[in-house]
Amino acid sequence: MPTIYHPYIGGITIHVENLVKRLKDVEFHILTYDDYEENKYKNVIIHKVPHLKKFRGISYLINAYKIGKDIIKKEDINLIHSHYAFPQGCVGALLKSKFSIPHILTLHGSDALILKNSIKGRYFFKYAVKNSDRIICVSKYIKNQLDENLRNKAVVIYNGVNKEILYNEGDYNFGLFVGAFVPQKGVDILIEAIKGIDFNFKLIGDGRLYKKIENFIVKNDLSHVELLGKKSFDEVASFMRKCSFLVVPSRSEGFGMVAVEAMSCSKPVIATRVGGLEEIVIDKYNGLLAKKNDPKDLKEKILELIDNEELRKNLGENGKEFSKNFSWKKCAEKVKEVYDELSK
Repeated sequence: MPTIYHPYIGGITIHVENLVKRLKDVEFHILTYDDYEENKYKNVIIHKVPHLKKFRGISYLINAYKIGKDIIKKEDINLIHSHYAFPQGCVGALLKSKFSIPHILTLHGSDALILKNSIKGRYFFKYAVKNSDRIICVSKYIKNQLDENLRNKAVVIYNGVNKEILYNEGDYNFGLFVGAFVPQKGVDILIEAIKGIDFNFKLIGDGRLYKKIENFIVKNDLSHVELLGKKSFDEVASFMRKCSFLVVPSRSEGFGMVAVEAMSCSKPVIATRVGGLEEIVIDKYNGLLAKKNDPKDLKEKILELIDNEELRKNLGENGKEFSKNFSWKKCAEKVKEVYDELSK
């Protein structure tokens, strides 16, 4: 399994961890970056892949392929399951070509939305999907981004939610953002929208826009906006349980698992009308939808929830019910069906 894994915090790590801990009868050899610290699961063997920070993708690709070849020669490997098209999916594709082992590729979002359409990235994306026996997409929207000839080997398997720690702990009167501080996630749109709003906001995450957002807060004296930096999943969950609502102002989004996680906490979600978010956020049922790239419209939706606690409660209750459709147990079972089909 070429993939991002701990200590990297994010959707792919959460997804992979929820698979391996539920598929206990499968032995996983995980090829991850070489700053991995510990392994909690008996059915998982971690292989650290050396990489250069400035050339992370290419250096991982070369080294993971070398390590992967040795593992396949020594172990009884039946399947390769890559997460994300590049570099991980390309490693899986190269190993498939070398050893004729079935290759599954899970597309998680930006690989199918951004990498696929970038000048350099499109070649890597094309190679990874072409050399896959099955493509797992985490939303219908991602599947629809694939060329027609690839859709017949693609299957949609939704992510799940960790219901054990995602529940409602009350409304502590603050809006929440959780995500990378990058243009795709629209944090700059959000900060513009909440500039003049008299309500507290907490922003969790980091990335290349962090300093820009921090400077904007200082320059405009936005004392009601708190930057919390990067947090573990457990820490994020503790804020979700207490927030009034979650804002997902993305410019593009393959699925938007964070929205379902907030719904599991009985919280309404304000999201932009992009990508897979429209599969999750049903306008005026479990949240509100705003126009993409439009701080003014986003501000109106935020004010609507701030001014109406009853609406927040009703949308949150509907969201809780809706979130029951997303189960890691169900996700793992469906992935195992793909494994069994290709292992025959």
